[in-house]
Amino acid sequence: MKRACVIGSGFGGLALAIRLQSGGIQTTVIEARDKPGGRAYYWEKDGFTFDAGPTVVTDPACFEELWALKGHRMSDDVELMPVTPFYRLNWPDGTNFDYSNDETQLRAEIAKLNPEDVAGYDEFLKYSAGVYEEGYVKLGSVPFLDFASMLKAAPALARYQAWRSVYSMVSSYVK
Repeated sequence: MKRACVIGSGFGGLALAIRLQSGGIQTTVIEARDKPGGRAYYWEKDGFTFDAGPTVVTDPACFEELWALKGHRMSDDVELMPVTPFYRLNWPDGTNFDYSNDETQLRAEIAKLNPEDVAGYDEFLKYSAGVYEEGYVKLGSVPFLDFASMLKAAPALARYQAWRSVYSMVSSYVK
């Protein structure tokens, strides 16, 4: 029987372990912390629970696919609930910014900080759509098993400057 070891029990590590086990591979998961979670981790101190979890689950279909691999429905075990705003940014001067998926409200929040950034946000959305298409839709399920397969993806990734940080890309569109 084939065996595998997955290091880390965040979303990625657990998803990989589920896929390996579904493929008949005996799998061991190793985690440095006291419980699984990665970015979905939580911790407790002085009677309070602190959520260190993901800000937003952007692709619930990925989780549903994992449940289906094991012959289950995610909705039988987990209820994803909408949260508005997704998060709130606070600055020392008292300025706040609420990020949500309500386009009208989001544009108002952007304009509140800098009206010129609304146009930059529109340009960033166009850029992001291209990154999503190339990086997620086209390459998301492509295995990079050798250097040649990585080279095939290089032009698309270079076109979208994949080596840059998220901050440097966003800040090139908005102040």
